[in-house]
Amino acid sequence: MGEKIYLLPKAAISLLVALSMPVSAHAQERLVLAASSSWNINYADDYCRLQRMFGTGDEKVMLMIDRFSPSESFRLNLAGKRFSRSGSVEAATVQFGADLPEQKLEFYAGDLGKEVPAWLFIPNVRIRPLAEPIKEDEPRKVTFSEADEAAVNEIRIGKPLKQQVVLQTGSMKGAFGALRACTDELLRHWGIDVDRHREVAQIARPIGSPGNWLRNSDYPGDMVVKGEPGMVQFRLVIGEDGLVRSCHVQQSTNSEGFDEAVCNALKRRARFEPARDKAGNPLVSYYMNRVHFSVGR
Repeated sequence: MGEKIYLLPKAAISLLVALSMPVSAHAQERLVLAASSSWNINYADDYCRLQRMFGTGDEKVMLMIDRFSPSESFRLNLAGKRFSRSGSVEAATVQFGADLPEQKLEFYAGDLGKEVPAWLFIPNVRIRPLAEPIKEDEPRKVTFSEADEAAVNEIRIGKPLKQQVVLQTGSMKGAFGALRACTDELLRHWGIDVDRHREVAQIARPIGSPGNWLRNSDYPGDMVVKGEPGMVQFRLVIGEDGLVRSCHVQQSTNSEGFDEAVCNALKRRARFEPARDKAGNPLVSYYMNRVHFSVGR
């Protein structure tokens, strides 16, 4: 939600960690992995995670679907030995079920837990891609159907893998329903009126460009010296007066270095037109975005 913010010191470039490639030297047509666990839903303070394991042994793959607020889109993460690192930059092909379109999605590589390779997809993902972009300042529109969710019974991951991996999810209608219930609970936890917010006529709109909220001088000095990049996903609670009531870091790649710098800058500089309900009355709402810190070499 909202435009991305890039903090770029001198000669900086956007952060893209080395991407993953498969380790198998023998390309086969497909590797079909049955579910090896039940769906698990994690009710965290600032996001909801839908998680399931597929396959066993060295072929094991962990699927994670994260949502940070009520939405059709989600953040997709995949972890397992076949998602190891490579020096090239590529997009992955992903398809949700046999009847929905294949998508090309950018990702960067990292480690999950005890150095388990993982693909962390950069854009927000939908099971059915949008026919045309939705403007960021428009209220949320429903562009999917529960029939789409029910029809998704597998997730196919192709290039840059040499061997396509197929995760046999079974119908995902119930899993996505559980995720929606979790994100509604998130809003209640944040002090948001869920029923009023479902029919919001105007979302909280930034005054001016969010790209001006953070500046090169906000890049933590010790992180610049170390050449440390970072990515911070944040949430702001916006009051009826359009002012920032609170700042919360939802996910961060280097929390000790960047979280405090991001929230301090946003609380000083971010201003909004408040959200309004269908009667035109202002209401407490939220705004979410990400900051990418990167030092040029």
